[in-house]
Formats: sequence, C-alpha cells, structure tokens
Amino acid sequence: MKNKENKRSKASCILLSAIFIGYVAAYTLGTFLIKDRGFSEMENRTLAQKPELTTEKVFSGEFESGFESYMSDQIFVKDAMMSLKTCCDYFSGKTYQNGVYFGKDGYMLQRYTQNTAQVEKNISYINTFADKLGKPVDFILAPNAIDLNADKLPAGAVTDDQDETIALVQSKLSQNVTLFSARDTLADLQKQGVQAYYRTDHHWTSSAARAVCDAWLNTIGYAGTGDEYEYRAVPDFYGTLYSKAPASFVKPDTFGYFANKSAKYTVKYEKENKFAYDITDTSYLTKKDKYASYFGGNFAQLKITSDSAERSKEKILVLKDSYANSMVQYLADKFDEVYMVDLRYSHFDAVSEMVEKYGIDRVLLVYNVDFINEDTNFIWLE
Repeated sequence: MKNKENKRSKASCILLSAIFIGYVAAYTLGTFLIKDRGFSEMENRTLAQKPELTTEKVFSGEFESGFESYMSDQIFVKDAMMSLKTCCDYFSGKTYQNGVYFGKDGYMLQRYTQNTAQVEKNISYINTFADKLGKPVDFILAPNAIDLNADKLPAGAVTDDQDETIALVQSKLSQNVTLFSARDTLADLQKQGVQAYYRTDHHWTSSAARAVCDAWLNTIGYAGTGDEYEYRAVPDFYGTLYSKAPASFVKPDTFGYFANKSAKYTVKYEKENKFAYDITDTSYLTKKDKYASYFGGNFAQLKITSDSAERSKEKILVLKDSYANSMVQYLADKFDEVYMVDLRYSHFDAVSEMVEKYGIDRVLLVYNVDFINEDTNFIWLE
C-alpha cells in the first residue's frame, strides 16, 4: 500500500514538473520566436528592441541593461499576463493597483497626493510670466475625476483633497492672472446626468470640455457655442487608467467628440512644418488611444484657424496640457487665430516673444490639477 502511494506521489510530482517545465519552455520560446513589437497600444509607448551585442557594450554594462529592458518589454503575451495579474489581485481584495483605485459604477480613479512645493513653484513661474506680459492672462483649472467622484472611491481609499490644491493656487496667484475654477461647472454638469469624466481615462469628456469653455467664454464677454456641433460617439474606448491597471472585467467607455458641421479648420504644426485640415485625426478612432484623435496627440506648438463666421479679431495663445486638446476647437471658432503651446515639448522658444511676434491679445492657461501638482516644465515659461 505504501509503495503504491509513493509511486502515485512520485508520478504526480513528475507530472507537475513536466507541466511547469513545458510552460516555462513554451513561454521562453514564445518570447524569442514571436516577432518583436515596436509599439504597445496598451502602454502607449515605444518598446525596447534587442540591443546590439558588442564587446564594448558588454563591458560597459549597456548591453545587460538594454537586454533587461528588451526582455521586460517583449515578454510573451505581456498584455494578457498584466490583465490576469490585475484580475487576480482585484478578486483577492486589492482595490488599489498601480496608482489607480477601482471605484463604484466602473470608475477607475487615479490617486492624488498634493505636492505643495511643486504647486507653489509652478504658480511662481506663472506669476512671473503674467506680471511681465502686460496682456490679459486667464487660467482655467480643472479638477480631476477623483475630486468630483470621491463618492465612488472604495472603502479605505486614501487620497488628498484637490479642493485644497485649488484654494492654494487661488491664494498664490498674481492679481494679473484671472483664475476660472472649472469645478462648479463640472459639478453642475454631473448633476444634470452628463458624464464629465471617462471611467477608464484620466481626461474629461468632450461634453465637459465644451461646458467649461462656454462658461469661461461668458466671463470674458463672448457667447458660448451653438447648435452647429454634432456629437459623434465611438465605442470600445479603454483609456490611460485602464492601461495602468488592465482587467478583463472592466467595461469600455464610449469616446465622444463634437464636429462642427459648418466650419473648416487649418492646423499648422509649427515644429513639424506640416498642415492638417481638421481638428480630429480620425485614424486614431480605430486605435486604443482614441483621445489622441484630437490633433493626433500632443505637440510643441500649433496654430489653429477656422472659417467660422463667429470669429472675433482677437488672437489667443493657449498654454496647455492634454485637457485643452478637446477644448481648443471652440476657441478656434471664436478667435481669429489660436496658438497652442505645450511646455513639455516647447523648451527653447520664449512664450513672451511669441506673444509679441504673433500679435497675441490674450493668453489662456488650461491645466488639470494633477498636472499643476506634478509637472516640472513651467520653468520654461518666460
């Protein structure tokens, strides 16, 4: 009897070992045999490629570090494995993963931790710029989803209050900068049953961007947008927060954008020296990163014009993060010319000189709270 049990136990061990070795072998073979990917739509970034093997690179350690990055990026069925891990962690009770909370109603909410020193530093750069400019400077500051949707956070969630950051910004801003907090507009929108933020992405929706733009336009004496815009919905949108914590149980968003039925646009990509003739790059609507359909992503400097009959004679320069991408269309229909500058990519052109060069009448900053809290590129604002 004991011999039979020993044989059975030995057979089980051999079978489990064979399965494990087979799995490792298949996984390793898959990693090396499958064609290397150049770009990951899930992570929205270029993937590391196989490093060149040379004696110099081996002794310098460059090959080893490069090969480590290569293996990490090109690992077999990486996206599926990431999703499996997220699901396992979630169903074991972990509602916080990789900076993201899994909240109620399918919302994924990015954790917020206030960085007071960075906020104050960024505001000081903005103040110095505005105090020297001698032009009207407005600042649209948008809270993130975790602020307005705090009621959707899971039990035990730890996050700082973005309202305190907004109050800090207000207290530190120069009198030469007019702050427009988008919070009330967004809260009213949600009370009306309109989705202000995507569930799986860190951006606001096109409806939110339009509502905030209308509210701000009213404060400077402009009429809001009219019925010339047609809403277009695109299903199966998985955004940036999903990429951080992908899971098969997460339902996709519907990405939406507004198309002006009567106006035509010209977009000049200043650094790339190319032109486009629409705000929306529809090729991105079939890809994962649908939000990049606005202008094809983020660029250093853009000039946008419209043939809308509602345009004034004023020229406006917009300093922005990606939240502004879904708003600028409406500004193009109201102002004679719109210049859009992203300080993350525009480092060596003084904005004050651009204001002078292009005859800018007004400067508008459009940023979300998380960006003001973390970004280190305002040092280039001069």
